Amino acid sequence: MPDQEALKTAKSQAFKYLSYRDRSKKEVALYLEKRGHTPSVIQTTLQELEKLNYINDHRFAMEWGRWRVEVKRFGKKRLQHELLAKGVSASIIETALTDLYDSHPEQDLALACANKKLASLHGLEPEKKSRRLAQYLQRRGFSHDIIYETLKLSTTSPLEQD
Repeated sequence: MPDQEALKTAKSQAFKYLSYRDRSKKEVALYLEKRGHTPSVIQTTLQELEKLNYINDHRFAMEWGRWRVEVKRFGKKRLQHELLAKGVSASIIETALTDLYDSHPEQDLALACANKKLASLHGLEPEKKSRRLAQYLQRRGFSHDIIYETLKLSTTSPLEQD
């Protein structure tokens, strides 16, 4: 059993860390590790925080994902990669992605990103414009199928009119 003073300090530091935004279990564990806490103190603290619902990876995945989809307009691949890096389990990620992209279709997000990016590509040859747009969408985390469909839709729209 870890000593009570160490647990109290770890919990206090975790509460402060969680006060800024929701965090994944892995993020909190890494933070406490950097603060020099022992693995037993970290484990006990994480269990208490989960029991009190201060740490909830499903809630974290939904909130992080909602912000990344609605504000940043990222595709599934990028969001999945980010959540994996934050230590969220694959099953939770799959559920979150399904929920998020049911209410925000990926094709619509890609089209919105493409339309915004097209303004900065004004004056380029159509081939170069398409290539840059495809690379941009790929960096945003959209699949090749979505990118292809978006380019097809964009080239039949006012993309060619310069």
